[in-house]
Amino acid sequence: MHLSHTDIAIVLGYFVISLVLGLYFTKRASSSTEEFFLSGRRLPWWLAGTSMVATTFSSDTPLYITALIRSNGVYENWQWWCFLMTGMLSVTVFAKLWKRAGVMTDVELTEMRYSGKSASFLRGFKAIYFSMFLHTIIKAQIILAMVKILDAGLGWDKWTAIFISSGVTIFYSLFAGYWGVIITDFFQFILAMVGSVILAVITVNKVGGLSALTSKVSAIGGGNHYLDFFPSFETGLLGIPVLTFAAYMGLSWWAKYSSDGGGVVVQRMASCKSEKDAVGATFFFNVANYALRSWPWILAALASLILYPNAKDNESVYPIMAVELLPNGLRGLMFASFFAAFMSSIATYLNLSSAYFMKDFYMRFIAPKATERHYLAATRVSIVLLSLLTAVVTYFSESIVGTFKFLVAFGSGTGLVFLMRWYWWRVNPWSEISAMLASTIVSAVIFINYPQAPYFGKLFFIIFISTAVWVIVTLVTRPSDEGKLIEFYKRVWAGGIGWRAIEKKLPASSVRASTYRSPIWEWLTGTAFVYALTLSVGMLLLQRLTEGIIYAVLGLASGILLYRGLTGSGKGIDN
Repeated sequence: MHLSHTDIAIVLGYFVISLVLGLYFTKRASSSTEEFFLSGRRLPWWLAGTSMVATTFSSDTPLYITALIRSNGVYENWQWWCFLMTGMLSVTVFAKLWKRAGVMTDVELTEMRYSGKSASFLRGFKAIYFSMFLHTIIKAQIILAMVKILDAGLGWDKWTAIFISSGVTIFYSLFAGYWGVIITDFFQFILAMVGSVILAVITVNKVGGLSALTSKVSAIGGGNHYLDFFPSFETGLLGIPVLTFAAYMGLSWWAKYSSDGGGVVVQRMASCKSEKDAVGATFFFNVANYALRSWPWILAALASLILYPNAKDNESVYPIMAVELLPNGLRGLMFASFFAAFMSSIATYLNLSSAYFMKDFYMRFIAPKATERHYLAATRVSIVLLSLLTAVVTYFSESIVGTFKFLVAFGSGTGLVFLMRWYWWRVNPWSEISAMLASTIVSAVIFINYPQAPYFGKLFFIIFISTAVWVIVTLVTRPSDEGKLIEFYKRVWAGGIGWRAIEKKLPASSVRASTYRSPIWEWLTGTAFVYALTLSVGMLLLQRLTEGIIYAVLGLASGILLYRGLTGSGKGIDN
């Protein structure tokens, strides 16, 4: 069964609305690169926060989560739930630091933080690295999911699905810029959530309701624990599920390349109209992203274990359910929601990739004195060329989950140095360069030569070797110029014990009184609040009422402590 004429008409109607919304802002986006990439830094928290959620909710997300559930169960979501800990660091620490830095992209920070030719080289290197390599893989993962969705819905071949699914997004991204991305994100997020909730309700009803869902999934044999929220200890403390969970919670969250926010979140922080809006947007994003957004997908994935027990491609089950279980009209709405999730993410990454290439490479090194008109034209050319590169990479990609796990492992050697550059004056450009090179080389060696090695083992070796390399390089190379470090200190008020050597060079009136207690306390209570809320929602939905209530109470208590910490007098180094 494929999409009917009614369904196709609904999808086409969605395209028209998206184009109208996006192109409405063409004139404003074309006024300057600041408008094209940051909406003039005037966004309120709710719009920036919704855009963060919409961007991370892509067409690949429900397929990815369905594959996780069908392979190991609910607990496998800790593969990405662990990143809440860095998300809350962005709320309590980095939102204000990034906003004070006043950057357009996170890569621009390099020449604010470091000095000399090595800082310039690092900026150019990262601009190419992110725009042409890392973001290309991310976009390929998103488009691959859309390819599988369109294969299930329309039977399109891979090349057709790649070019047609990307066409409309590229078109309005070329003209509407960041304004088009943000406004359509708001509309697209609502539509995407409506579609996921509808499919969850229908699939759960198809198996007999929530009670029947839990009982039937529990009855599935083979020693599976699909409803467990944490890995089973039946294999012992050194069992692979337990060690993998420990790697997620002990290594992945702080070692990821976006440990201090990451490009997408930083771009939205930078576009907010105030520090308060940047903090509010990031907090809203973390609550919605972890506690609320994922449960419709998880419920549908659990139902798929009963409805499609023998499916060969776990990632394709989700769109297959949409095609086979939804009636005409609702099926079209669901596929429109797939496109909404897809377009919000692709438009964001196209805009950000182009921002890296233009702001941090082309405008900095190739044509530093050109006109705004020239830069806007070059920006649009870069979007087209980066899209063509992504199309080629997508064609050779096969697995969404495999790509995601490779990305996490691949970038895991750089996370700590990105954190430490804010808190240790001694970190220099060669610290970052060596971390990125070490992570790239070690990841390639391990994934090529030891593909069957357990994932936790891969993570450990990539992080351990990369960290050892950049720490040694930091200690044997010169620090950045003292004047540059003082300028950076005054600009963002980094502070803390890692900046004592720089503070000694300043008059007492320029040294900021600092304490680690407030941001650490807010981070701990904030993380506890969102995790408790996430688990309580899931427990209650899966009929585990006592546990759900306990987690809800824990969430309420941690929420009160978080509120008191945020509104109290002790604000810590990041305020």
